[in-house]
Amino acid sequence: MTPERHYEHKQHTFDSYCKKVLKCEAWNGYREISRRQKREVPFSELPEESMEQLAAWDRYPWEYTPFPVGNDVILIEDDRLADALNALPPNDRDIFLMFWFLEMADREISEIMHMARRTVNTHKRKAYRLLIELMGGEADD
Repeated sequence: MTPERHYEHKQHTFDSYCKKVLKCEAWNGYREISRRQKREVPFSELPEESMEQLAAWDRYPWEYTPFPVGNDVILIEDDRLADALNALPPNDRDIFLMFWFLEMADREISEIMHMARRTVNTHKRKAYRLLIELMGGEADD
């Protein structure tokens, strides 16, 4: 074989090898796409429950009603609850928020508010009953 023919033969062999490799890689790619399509479900075909699990809701500061209590600020998202809390007398509201949202004991609240523990308990129960009435429920004793 002449050197020219030998070089041509090597070139054809290399071209053939490259074509086979590219063909196999393309085939592997198509098979992978086919496998993924069998496992994947388009968003449009997902059930409502699954879509809700995937959803991410943005929260913005103006969606909350702030209630400053001492050095803390309690953010309330529910407008009905925020309106009902605003309708409470300030002392009752602060005691209610400290007890339910800041999880303070009556003793701690009495120290902060400079009241007797029994008075704090009375204000807390009164605020709770009034809040239930304002929100449309029935207060039970």
